[in-house]
Formats: sequence, C-alpha cells, structure tokens
Amino acid sequence: MKNLKKLNREKLKSVNGGAVCNENCPPGPYGPGPDFPRSCEAYNALPKCCQSKVLVHMDCVDGGLS
Repeated sequence: MKNLKKLNREKLKSVNGGAVCNENCPPGPYGPGPDFPRSCEAYNALPKCCQSKVLVHMDCVDGGLS
C-alpha cells in the first residue's frame, strides 16, 4: 500500500464511471405495479447514463428476479 498514487479528477471520473451525461434524467423511482410513479418500460427507455442515476426496482433491471 506504500505505492499509492494520487489521481486527478478526470482520471478518477473515468475510473468510477462518472462520465458526462448530457441527458435530462427524470427522477424515479421506477418499478412494476401501481406503487411506483414510473414503469419499468420507462426505465428501459432511459439512456444508459441515466439508468445508473435513478432509483429502480430490481425487477426492472435485466437479469432481475423472474
């Protein structure tokens, strides 16, 4: 752990997936049924950069429970 190196902000953003998202991401939560204001279909229609920024039920995500 002695060989730690400081990263500048640009490199840190690329490591954490903090790429610039120029989309207007509507707030969630997204999920199935009447308990959620937005549907899973609406979540799947979001751009990829927005999908990582909103609250979503795991049934909406590919590979969720079946």
